[in-house]
Amino acid sequence: MTNILSVEEIGKLLMDINVEDSKAAFESIEGFENYLSKRKYAPEKPYGIFDRDISICRFFSDKNESILEDIKIKNKNQGYGNINIPNTNITLINYSYCYKCKTIYSFKEINDYYKNPKPDQIFKSRANQFRKDTRVFCNNCNTYFIPSLIISDGTPKNEVQFLCRVQTIDAVEKFFLEKDILVLSRNKKNIIENRSIKAIKNDVFIKDLEEKPTLITNIIQYTPYNFIMNLIDGTNVEKGDLLFNEWK
Repeated sequence: MTNILSVEEIGKLLMDINVEDSKAAFESIEGFENYLSKRKYAPEKPYGIFDRDISICRFFSDKNESILEDIKIKNKNQGYGNINIPNTNITLINYSYCYKCKTIYSFKEINDYYKNPKPDQIFKSRANQFRKDTRVFCNNCNTYFIPSLIISDGTPKNEVQFLCRVQTIDAVEKFFLEKDILVLSRNKKNIIENRSIKAIKNDVFIKDLEEKPTLITNIIQYTPYNFIMNLIDGTNVEKGDLLFNEWK
């Protein structure tokens, strides 16, 4: 009998080690709330294609409460955005408006744009643009801007870059790939099919993304309310949660 492990056995062993070594969960919901609202984040490089000439919406530079309030009202009227995190006072609010003409954009409007962005030849393919083009185009004045996501407990506490679903997945997968770990769609075992539709199992412990608050916050904003606690307490993997509880 040989003592040499097969490729499959080595892969399983590495996966088990990764799971055991993972911190998996935040210590408490209060700890997670403090992480979002009180922590002073180290600056992250902008995600996607970045241009110095493109305005980035920054609430803490603008201090424009009226624009944020108008966005909150527009989100509420449309029934999208203003994401509440269960068992906390935290709300996630998109901060998205054109610096040139001051047109505000709701959560629905910027997500609809990301599904059908203005074609740009600098991208080799449409799929590549979906993943990498984090800009939003203002049709009123033909100007690009990059939206942010506000973390508020009634008063804005922090902000990170706003990413669409596809950009969030791409950035998370890239983060783990740099650590030689395949997650989400990169790991083919996570892709499940039901007749003509597919879903992706969420095998990410968000505590492992602690150094990337932008990615944690964006994952949270697209996760249905009833599944957010699973992400925070690290039980999403054992429960077999689907990424964003979504079939396509």
